[in-house]
Amino acid sequence: MMFKFTIHHLPLTIFLLFLGCKTVEPLDDVTVNLNLWNEKKIENYSFSFKRVCFCPLEYVGPHQIVVQNGTISTVNGAPYNKSERYGVMYTIPELLQVIKANVDRKPVKQTLNFNPTYGYPTSVFFDFSEMIADEEIGYEITNFKIN
Repeated sequence: MMFKFTIHHLPLTIFLLFLGCKTVEPLDDVTVNLNLWNEKKIENYSFSFKRVCFCPLEYVGPHQIVVQNGTISTVNGAPYNKSERYGVMYTIPELLQVIKANVDRKPVKQTLNFNPTYGYPTSVFFDFSEMIADEEIGYEITNFKIN
């Protein structure tokens, strides 16, 4: 017995085609670079970290950060203490999560630049509202070195 396709089968055919299709969302820049960073399995590194904001100078930096075994060990040559006046510092994966959270806030302006080899952010900037002054935030990483 041979099956005969008729116009009446068209809606069912289209439905079955769409049922089998999955929409795959492309990965965002931050996720791609976090994955790149994680692939490298870098646990010991140092870098210079600077915030770009309307903030006290000791908060802005630049700060020299040393990470050992995936944890910040020193900032500006002293043992890291989150309660110090220069504020919370981040490892590269933590900073990438902060950047992802800022991207998810849908800023009116953003600039994202990443190191193509390792995936760490080199320069990022967010402006969340054109109507509010001084709420912008940015981060810069320079002098990255694997230890």
